[in-house]
Amino acid sequence: MLNFLKKITPFHQNSSFSATKAERDQLCETIITTSSLKPGFFLLLVLSTFIVTVGLLKNSLVLIIGGMMVAPLLSPILSLSLAITILDWRVFLRSVKTFLVSLVISLAVSYVLGLISNFSLHRVEMVGLMQTVDLSALLIPIAAGIAASFTWAKKELSGSLPGVAVTVTLLPPLTIMGLALAVSDSIVFQAALRIYALNVSGIIIGSLTVFMLMGFYKSAKKLVSAVKQEESN
Repeated sequence: MLNFLKKITPFHQNSSFSATKAERDQLCETIITTSSLKPGFFLLLVLSTFIVTVGLLKNSLVLIIGGMMVAPLLSPILSLSLAITILDWRVFLRSVKTFLVSLVISLAVSYVLGLISNFSLHRVEMVGLMQTVDLSALLIPIAAGIAASFTWAKKELSGSLPGVAVTVTLLPPLTIMGLALAVSDSIVFQAALRIYALNVSGIIIGSLTVFMLMGFYKSAKKLVSAVKQEESN
């Protein structure tokens, strides 16, 4: 698939779907910066998880959407897609580490909130858990991954980022997993895990396709350089 996308990329060089070297370099730097395991990243992750978890416990859609807009969970997944695009183990392992750390922190925050809260899990608003895990459900996160990666690459479309953040349902399933752990409900945990895995897979497929079509495999040196600079700081 990667070789096929590389072959058809030249046909898009003069289209609006292409990306200039400056756009590719800027996105690489942005993705690495926003997914860096620094205090700001941890703060946003904890706050967004707290907001979404409270929103679930209170069945408040406003809080859930608000927390999703703050959550920095998308950039680690896009970083993983970029690593696959350039086929670099150093960037890939760094991206996997960031992804797993963010997952564990979100689970821990929602788990602790679940332990100190008096709630009935089956009265919690099960956002995203009622959908059937099939091909049609996979198409939604794929579309979201395409929209997210294209929007990040084209800065003139940055105004669409909040909408993309809400479309990409990542944090609600994670927080439900934490709440399910708090009350030892394996059935709900497994259901939330399936939805989370489906959404992550779809985003990776969608963003990987866009990154290949836009020629991001040409930015391997820039991406590796950004990771090395991050590690040296």
